[in-house]
Amino acid sequence: MMKNGRVPLRTTLALSALIVASAVAYGAWSANPGPRFHGTTYEEVAPAPDFRLVDHDGRPVTLASYRGHPVLLFFGFTHCPDVCPTTMSRLGRVIGDLGGRAEDVRVLLVTIDPARDTPAVMKEYVRRFGPFATGLTGDSAAVAAAMAGYGAYVMPPPPTEGPAAAHGAHAPRRPGAMPHTSVVYGIDREGRLRVVISDAATEEQTRDDVRALARL
Repeated sequence: MMKNGRVPLRTTLALSALIVASAVAYGAWSANPGPRFHGTTYEEVAPAPDFRLVDHDGRPVTLASYRGHPVLLFFGFTHCPDVCPTTMSRLGRVIGDLGGRAEDVRVLLVTIDPARDTPAVMKEYVRRFGPFATGLTGDSAAVAAAMAGYGAYVMPPPPTEGPAAAHGAHAPRRPGAMPHTSVVYGIDREGRLRVVISDAATEEQTRDDVRALARL
């Protein structure tokens, strides 16, 4: 109880302790406010969508199979003429540049073309991008479920025969082209989706985001 307008000593000490604790907490936060990404982030960090696929050695895997590793998840296919090899090469250079700071990062290439991309085909394809890369495939239903979980899309090739094609209903594409989602999903060691890296990101921006992800 206050007497003569004075605050009791016990209350003063408690308030002082609270102020000090708040200052310490703020100092710790300001010194380490969390990762700063160039890519798209989320206000609420949530578990990344799971999947049930087969790796390029024929082993059944889920996202939990890579728990403890930062994961860069990308949807593509081995016959892709442009964006897939470009993205995989960029990720390979970035991980190589970061060296030990990214030695446990895993790049998962999930095929959007399971009819052609068997485990053996995927293995031969990803080996050119470094030991950190793994190709994932499965039956059409499993691949479709994985894509749906991330909101990924693929535009099938236009028809090559029939009235629609004959009347130019579809613009011509380069051989092998199947426009598809081309972003990279950054998932932390605990399986949470942290950042989406655009295909328009520069190599420096990608390097910064992979470095930040690896620090989590």
